[in-house]
Amino acid sequence: MSIPRNYAVMLPPRIMKRSQRHILIFLFIALPISVGGIIGWSYLWQRPCTHIKVMGVVYADSTSIHQLIGNTLSPQLVIDRVQRHPWVRGVHAICYPTRTMRVEVLERQPQLLTLNGSGTPAYYLDEFGYMIPAHTQATFDVPLLRGSTDPYRAMSPVNDPVILDLLTLLPRLPAEINSLISEFEVTENGLTMIMRTTNANPVAVVHLGEMAWEERLQRLHRFWEQKIRSREDRMVEFIDLRFRGQIVTKEKPI
Repeated sequence: MSIPRNYAVMLPPRIMKRSQRHILIFLFIALPISVGGIIGWSYLWQRPCTHIKVMGVVYADSTSIHQLIGNTLSPQLVIDRVQRHPWVRGVHAICYPTRTMRVEVLERQPQLLTLNGSGTPAYYLDEFGYMIPAHTQATFDVPLLRGSTDPYRAMSPVNDPVILDLLTLLPRLPAEINSLISEFEVTENGLTMIMRTTNANPVAVVHLGEMAWEERLQRLHRFWEQKIRSREDRMVEFIDLRFRGQIVTKEKPI
C-alpha cells in the first residue's frame, strides 16, 4: 500500500519526549568537552617555545643562521632575522605544542659566479639577481661572469638590466645548451660567451649581441652539432650570431 505524499507519520508523545531528552543529555555532555578541548588546544599552541630546530640548510653556514636567531623564541622575529642571511631566499617558522619551533629555510640557488677585475670570485648571483657570498665550502657548476660593475651588497639585487635578463634566461635553457656555456662577459657591444668545447676546440668566443639570446643560443647549438663538433681538422676561434639568419665564424687549421 502506498502512502500519500501529504501524509505525515506522527510519533507518540512519549517517544518524542524521550528523543528530546537524549538530545539534551548529549548536548549537556558534548558541549563542555568541546569547549574544554578548544581552550586546551589553544593554550597548547600559545605556550612559548623553548627549543628551535632549523631545517633546509645545505650550503649556508648554519652557525651564522643560529647567531642571527640568538635567544629569540618568537616565530615572527626569527623569520625577520633569518631573512637577513644572504643565502636565505625564504623562511617559515612555527611554534608547535611540543614547545619546539620548526624553522624551514629555503636557500638561494646560484646561477652565475661573478669575477672581479683581477679574475678572482666576487659573489654568486641567484636567478633574481641577489648576491650570495662566494666564500663557501660548496662548489657550483655555474657559468662565470665578467664585466659586472656592481659591488657586493647583501639583500639587494644587481642593477644591470643585461645581467638581470641573463639570469632570467639561464634556468630556462635545456641541459644540452647549458653544457656549452663556460662564461659570459658584459661588453659595450652586448653579451659575449665563452664556449665549453672539445679538446680540438679548446676555446670559442661567441658574440650574442644585445637581444634574442635564447633564439641565438638554440641556433648556436644546432650549428655546433651539425657543422663543427665532428670536425677535427679545424679550430673555431669565434662565432658571431648578431646577424639575422647568418652565422659568421673565424676558423684556423689545427
